[in-house]
Amino acid sequence: MPRPKSTDDLHFFDPRASLAHGKNRLPHWDQSSATFFVTFRLADSTPAEKLTRWRSERAAWLASTPPPHTAEQEHDYHDQFTARIEAWLDLGAGNCALRDPATRAITAASFAPFDGARHWQHAWVVMPNHVHLLFSLLAPHTLEAPLQSWKGFTAHATNRMLGKAGGFWMRDYFDRLIRDSTHFWRCARYIRRNPESARRSPHQFTLFEAPFVNDFLNSERYGGFPAADAPSLSAANSAAGKPPFR
Repeated sequence: MPRPKSTDDLHFFDPRASLAHGKNRLPHWDQSSATFFVTFRLADSTPAEKLTRWRSERAAWLASTPPPHTAEQEHDYHDQFTARIEAWLDLGAGNCALRDPATRAITAASFAPFDGARHWQHAWVVMPNHVHLLFSLLAPHTLEAPLQSWKGFTAHATNRMLGKAGGFWMRDYFDRLIRDSTHFWRCARYIRRNPESARRSPHQFTLFEAPFVNDFLNSERYGGFPAADAPSLSAANSAAGKPPFR
């Protein structure tokens, strides 16, 4: 299958198609051939005392809002819980094992195999204690399969290099099903700006953008918005510490 050259070549959320819900502890939406924005993080990346309260509040939300979730409920979930986690991640909590270029290279290299066969990688960034990815699945592959593969391989390889054992990644991950072209470019912009908003120097992160993503974000109409409007939109997202849900 040819590499996508624009968002016209991608499949976004289809409200008429079947929608699967993942079996993980967090609500996950899965749809064949769809495009996703995913975040996963190191096991020690969130302060324990904050995580305990977060889990309690999340459990209460899930108990009062059982699946299947509507688009509005999914947005509310990420607004209340995902955004908080990602703001904490940017503070650099934990041992930040991925700050080391050697360990970060293991994670970065894991996204290349099967690109074009099981998925298309559009943009990703490996930060000191977390990863953001924007990618499309290729049928018949499901969302959980590549996540398990990436996390399992990198955990084993990195622990072996460091001479350690035990959990490397947090079990859960956060995902958003991309709804349209505007949502796609907001996510691509968020990935590009994450190192800047988290105040990371160039040697502390690894960024990838597919050619059409890089060309578009570098164009005069940055991210699909007039160049004059782009800084204020990005600044608002960064100041709020929130990823682009829609």
